[in-house]
Amino acid sequence: MLGGSPGSAQVSLKGWRGGTEPSLIKFLDTKVGRPVNIADIHYCGEIMYMTVPNRAIAQELLKLSGIRFAGDKLSFQLKTHPVKFGTGGAGRDGAASGSDSLKLKDRLIALLQTRVDMQGSSLDLSGLAHDNIIMSLGTDSQQEDKMYKAILVIASQMYPGLIAISFANNSLRSLRGIADLGLHFPNIRTLSLMSNILSDFSSLDCLSSIGSTVPLTQLSELILAGNPMVEAELAQPNGGHNYVDKVHQRFPTISMLDMNPITPRAQPGAPLPTAVASGEDAAPKHLPFATEQSFVENQDIGDLANVFLDGFFNLYDANRGALANIYDQTAQFSLMVDTSHPTSKFAQTNPDSQKHVDFSAYIRISRNLTRVKSQHKRINALVVGRAAVIQTIAQLPATQHPIQEPHRFSFDAWQTDVPNAGGQAQAVAIVVVHGEFVEQQTHNRASFDRTFVLAPAPPGSPAAAAGSPCIITNDQLTIRRYNGFESWAPASSGLDASSGTNGTAVGAAAEAGGLALSLTPEQQEMARVLQEQTGLNAEWTLKCLESYGWNYQVALTEFPQVRGTLPPEAFQ
Repeated sequence: MLGGSPGSAQVSLKGWRGGTEPSLIKFLDTKVGRPVNIADIHYCGEIMYMTVPNRAIAQELLKLSGIRFAGDKLSFQLKTHPVKFGTGGAGRDGAASGSDSLKLKDRLIALLQTRVDMQGSSLDLSGLAHDNIIMSLGTDSQQEDKMYKAILVIASQMYPGLIAISFANNSLRSLRGIADLGLHFPNIRTLSLMSNILSDFSSLDCLSSIGSTVPLTQLSELILAGNPMVEAELAQPNGGHNYVDKVHQRFPTISMLDMNPITPRAQPGAPLPTAVASGEDAAPKHLPFATEQSFVENQDIGDLANVFLDGFFNLYDANRGALANIYDQTAQFSLMVDTSHPTSKFAQTNPDSQKHVDFSAYIRISRNLTRVKSQHKRINALVVGRAAVIQTIAQLPATQHPIQEPHRFSFDAWQTDVPNAGGQAQAVAIVVVHGEFVEQQTHNRASFDRTFVLAPAPPGSPAAAAGSPCIITNDQLTIRRYNGFESWAPASSGLDASSGTNGTAVGAAAEAGGLALSLTPEQQEMARVLQEQTGLNAEWTLKCLESYGWNYQVALTEFPQVRGTLPPEAFQ
């Protein structure tokens, strides 16, 4: 018999995962009334295979079937045809009998089988220090990097189609052990490093173009909340903006950060501009165009957003309980209150802006990350689940949104892909709306921003039955003192008047370059994004796009090759 004397026996066990392997052995010794002297243990999925010295002890274990251990019932079975796990094994004393590496591989395979979803696309490796299988290996801190490397190698062989992986709650001080993540899983779209002890953003470099030859170029969602570096950054002035910027320097394709939508700097898989790849800030110094009221990716998205927003705010003002039909079962809602005084020229003279507004009804559930420093409070302030969301928004003051006056609102809408519950890519619409409302009881006027993530309404769902084409999966509301709507009025430039730059910058640049003066909204947006990515000034951005036939992707791809040939005046 493998792993023991000729008279040894193999027994399989189910129902053991509630406790640790050492506590199980101690439990069995007590129940049998003498040391069981297990010579060898292997794992296969949820089943533990143990080799005992003789059949008599095996029969004693069989009598324990049905007894509870760590909240679950144990189930033993004698293996008349023992399962083989290679040639040789390691005994309970840890002495190798020729196959320590096979023993390690067997247990890591068992670990992965219990941690992957049914589709083999999402792997949860969180809290490994408390996993029974890892604990049975006796891995210490000096061996952790090797263990993670081994896990990635085996996982890539078993589940090559992984697109989502979590290393949350693993007390990681560095990411050396998972630096090869992009090599093994180049299509990873979702990565969680939540609640570790990463203290510097440079620790992410080994996964990005800054420090890796195989960066995560497909990554669209990243979770870093709960790490000291995030807490420290958010505590700084303008910390939220700087936090997003440091992440985008390394992963420009990110569109969801800590479960909140952000605007990506590049598309997944696209070549990285030189400024981003080198870690430089690629943000433009000045906007080259006049401000538009809204950005809508296409007509279909615009129609969807208009229908959704009209229906949502009508119900929000008149019957919030009916909104339950269009929130997903696992929807998330968060609210942030910005109590700072608006600084625009409009606000300095507008009585609604100067009036003191009592935001206490909102502040009690506010998740303003610049003020709420406790990770525990941040987590508790995130409302999860349809019933909890409806209950929360029902307690907020009654409002009236002037939706009959569209100039008081501005919204942006576009489509992107995010992983669904199964880890597979799902098309969603991001709708960001800016506007105002009046509290019905106090008549106070306030400004707000609201970000919705909308998924298609499943057939037969309450949303579909109510005639809604979509469901809300995420809803993030920000409330502030009234600041008017002039900032997005189509006639305004949106630029700093002191800079001497106005809304004719595009026209002037086009004229200087011998281009047509009339640009479509799509061309203006294309130029804006390319300028962000390249650091070119308005004139040379238009020249670049014109030379490549207004093909944005080609212009972005070719830019690193021609950057060195451009004169200094081409850049801002």
